[in-house]
Amino acid sequence: MTTRFVTLGLVMVMSGVAQAQDPGPRWMFGAGVGGVSAADNFGIGVDWRAGWSAAANLTYRFTNGLGLRGDATFAQNDLRGASVPGEGRINKISYIGNVVLNSAGPLGGERLTPYALAGLGAVTVHAKGSDSSFTRLGGDLGLGVWYRLGRLGLRAEGRDVMYKFDRFGYNKRQNDVVWEGGVTVGL
Repeated sequence: MTTRFVTLGLVMVMSGVAQAQDPGPRWMFGAGVGGVSAADNFGIGVDWRAGWSAAANLTYRFTNGLGLRGDATFAQNDLRGASVPGEGRINKISYIGNVVLNSAGPLGGERLTPYALAGLGAVTVHAKGSDSSFTRLGGDLGLGVWYRLGRLGLRAEGRDVMYKFDRFGYNKRQNDVVWEGGVTVGL
């Protein structure tokens, strides 16, 4: 009889602990919009203008603290003072696989979760209004915060997307700072 009570007590305690540490849905789809700007200009008289971005991603969470995320981001900037074919507007599409590290800390327990991400992939750059485009190896580093509302969530993040821009008479490492806000849905 005592064994049954002890076993029942352990099961109740463990189910409470498991529920408190519930990582939420394993698969999450996210979408966001925001802005993009270059960390620095190309050179004297060549000025990256702030632009806009839109992104979609799919995340698989292995645990509450670790996940893999596939990102696809479209961003558009104006490049003023440059000799770029077409309209002087640059479209960039990045497709990057990220490792995501979550940290459920003192900010709000289960609901408010800060995270960091880093990954590798590719960036395609296209001069709008022309047939000129190129694809380069790229990567990103970022920080964000996710607010969980059951299966839905709100997210704000900033990422530094890095790649080599070596066309149109330029040859430099490019850093695009992407900041976005969006929603997530547990699948």
